[in-house]
Amino acid sequence: MESVYMTLNYIQTNLLTWDNPFNCKGSDVIVCISGNPGIPDFYIEFAAELHKSTGLPVCVTVKSNILEKQEHLFNLEGQITHKLDLISNKIDKNSKIHLIGHSIGAWLVIEALDKQKELLEKVASINLLFPTIQGMAVAENGKYLNKIVRRFHTITILLFTLVHILPEFLKQFLIAIYLKFNSLPPHYSERILKYLRPKIGEKVLYLAYDEMDRVVELNTEALENIKHLTNVIYSDRDGWAPLSYMDDLKQFQPEMNMKQVSIDHAFVLKYSEEIAEMLVEAALEAKGFIFI
Repeated sequence: MESVYMTLNYIQTNLLTWDNPFNCKGSDVIVCISGNPGIPDFYIEFAAELHKSTGLPVCVTVKSNILEKQEHLFNLEGQITHKLDLISNKIDKNSKIHLIGHSIGAWLVIEALDKQKELLEKVASINLLFPTIQGMAVAENGKYLNKIVRRFHTITILLFTLVHILPEFLKQFLIAIYLKFNSLPPHYSERILKYLRPKIGEKVLYLAYDEMDRVVELNTEALENIKHLTNVIYSDRDGWAPLSYMDDLKQFQPEMNMKQVSIDHAFVLKYSEEIAEMLVEAALEAKGFIFI
């Protein structure tokens, strides 16, 4: 694995790569677009498993949260342009791309391909994991974000600031308690500390509010165009994308492949290998449709 920085849509962006997806002599490439907040390190196990199982170059892209001002670069429209810059201009131009979108990353995949339909010629498969592609504000977690977090935005940012200025040992202690309580591995502590800053928290919330306002209706026209390439995974314990939303996609079957699981929305915390294995199994069932 290599951590590289690349300018995408004027934003200095941290990318995690396995092999070289930017110059791989036309080999297929896997591109994973994260959810929000999109801490790249949490996708390491998932991407590593995909690389190990397929032998293909992998690129994990997230959004950058470190620039001040220029908010238009951090809303959803800016994120679409950001991902298009990567797919169109950076990934090896001779490669076919297997797109993976997690959470809001799934919406970004759909909208990016709808915006530049000619890119479909480069796409080998589309994999939407726990996709937040409709009704975000009326989902269980969306209601909480809008009614509580958004209403008390200033207090939320103040809490970020207070945590940030705590002594390092105390932050580590509190994170250790959180990890133990949630049965998460202790090495996650370092990953969380790297991004526990008020300016990052503000950008995360800024994008989240835009998601609440904009991700409302299902883009059925875009999904119709990509259904023959698409695999979708929903969970029966997802506060962002309830199973009722999965029912709305059944109109695209049998071309669109759908699977239901009992895994948390933030699958990268505990279930990276399991989800990666599901994608590879889907590839085998489809006789080479995804990765092989």
